[in-house]
Amino acid sequence: MKLIRFAFSFAVGTFLSRILGFLRDAAIAYYFGASHISDAFFVAFRVPNSFRRLLGEGGFNAAFVPLYSQAVEEGREREFLGKIFTLYLVVTSLITFSGVLLSEYIVSLIAPGLRKTETFSLAVFMARFLFLYLLLVGINAFFMGVLNVKGRFFIPAITQGVFNAVFLTVLIILADNAGYKALIVGVLVGGIAQVLINFPSIIRADVKFSFVFKIDKDVRLLLSRIIPALGGFGVNQLSLLIDTFLASFLKTGAISYLYYANRLYQLPFGIIAVGVANSLLSLLSKSESHKEREITTALKITVLLIVPASTGLIVLSEEIVRTIYGRGFFSERDTLITAGVLSLYSLGLLPYSLQKVISAEFFSRGDTATPVKVFLITVLFEGLLGGILAFGMKMGIYGLPAGTALSSLIGLYFLMRKISISFNRKEVGLVFLRSFGAAFVMGVVLLYLKREINNTLTILFLGIGVGSTLYFSILFLSGEILLLHFFKSLVQKKRNSGGST
Repeated sequence: MKLIRFAFSFAVGTFLSRILGFLRDAAIAYYFGASHISDAFFVAFRVPNSFRRLLGEGGFNAAFVPLYSQAVEEGREREFLGKIFTLYLVVTSLITFSGVLLSEYIVSLIAPGLRKTETFSLAVFMARFLFLYLLLVGINAFFMGVLNVKGRFFIPAITQGVFNAVFLTVLIILADNAGYKALIVGVLVGGIAQVLINFPSIIRADVKFSFVFKIDKDVRLLLSRIIPALGGFGVNQLSLLIDTFLASFLKTGAISYLYYANRLYQLPFGIIAVGVANSLLSLLSKSESHKEREITTALKITVLLIVPASTGLIVLSEEIVRTIYGRGFFSERDTLITAGVLSLYSLGLLPYSLQKVISAEFFSRGDTATPVKVFLITVLFEGLLGGILAFGMKMGIYGLPAGTALSSLIGLYFLMRKISISFNRKEVGLVFLRSFGAAFVMGVVLLYLKREINNTLTILFLGIGVGSTLYFSILFLSGEILLLHFFKSLVQKKRNSGGST
């Protein structure tokens, strides 16, 4: 099935990118730990990095892909691209340089609790340079949308990996002598490399760009869709900004703890939920797609893969954090706090992922307003619950991820009520039951291994191997149709490959 093939291609590329991203974050933790320098960097990088997610993983593509697919089918591809690319480049450039000029006010808005501290002045200094990354990532996001329509998912998915690899290399070379300035150089050089890696695929896909400044019905239609779409994904990114805002009033290191934990929590989301959602959007945007079947399959894939991932992150949080970050200036106390934050974030991984996948159905038919309203409700509850738990109930930093997890359930509830295309609820329900049953057994076994084994690496790698094998074995024995179909396809492919040699 195309959905599985496209999602798998995207997932492989994203997985490689995320692994490099963890190496990058591990290097930041090694050189700077959870300090005022790391807090300043994560605050300064928050806005341009949020725009990367906003443009590259959702809002822009949600509005652009269906219209570009239609233009390709109607033979208007070059004309359409010229108009959209020109407008896109002008707007992104204006936003970028406005960010550079207004860096102090933006940092004040994001992290008001840092004012009158050395962290604040350093964050403003960094932000003036890091906003330039926004222009680079904007161009990369446009290329990503174009290549996805052309059926190319691997290169767009791995561009972030190129950024991470270059950033990591720069950090290793410069950190000892240049200190925090190595972080700035790493972002900018990595951003340039991230854009350049797209050019071979763009050329092979025979995509032609031209500069045509023209406001016509295509541009107006895109704007009418992209503004609420960006709003929806902007509200989604506002989730991270709210956590940063509240954490700025906590002790030094709180912003860094949230960042380190959120990066781990985002791994299965980026590989599975974003991959499935992007693939589903591309398929639903085509006139010949079987919408009910594709949505049902997308939801089942998401549940099957996210449930064991969230279980593993919750049970093995301490081992994961210690293995990735626990060295250099990242202390044992930093490890324990980050692990606790990660466990709470992971409770909301499944509903958050299902929201992402279901949103593709709305975007495929041009309804970008409904997800905006739902995401806005979600974020409002997140801020309210996070503030109550963190400060009212004295949970401190742990109240923020707990509020995020609770609000994700609220958002999923409202989004499910608004979906227009029906899906096979019985099939999805059975997958839920089987997945949670298998995950429960998996969790019990992982807890037993943690009690019996003292070595962190042994627990982690044995736990991942035994846990995943046990989980999928239980599903296979229970007769999960999607898993059986995938296994049958692999066997058939191997036979065909063997027969052709």
